[in-house]
Amino acid sequence: MSVLYAYAAAGAAVGAVWAFGADMPAWEHALRVLVIVLCVSVAGRLIAPRLARTGRAPLDRGLFLGLVAAKVLLVAVALLVDWAAGLWFSEPALITAGFLFVLVTLGGPVLHGRLANGVPRPSC
Repeated sequence: MSVLYAYAAAGAAVGAVWAFGADMPAWEHALRVLVIVLCVSVAGRLIAPRLARTGRAPLDRGLFLGLVAAKVLLVAVALLVDWAAGLWFSEPALITAGFLFVLVTLGGPVLHGRLANGVPRPSC
């Protein structure tokens, strides 16, 4: 259950960052979001050994690398969604932000479970 809440919070954060960056070109904004997401990933990787020693989080390199790859793909897809939404709507960043929230909230726990070697997806 806590994994689901963590991904919902991450989805809200990523969506908010995307929505508040609507005043810049989409490619520049995608690059900024990618840097933020990768910095958070690296920070998490740096504190992971400490958490593993205290028994609070497993240290799993495959999970880390898989999630980083998924984040890069997520930003690329968000850029594509933003472009496509811009063809029909005047505020494509809001649509992209909602898309990111839903995708991270629902897809994050599923991907996390698969990358964590068969851990079942948390249920609501």
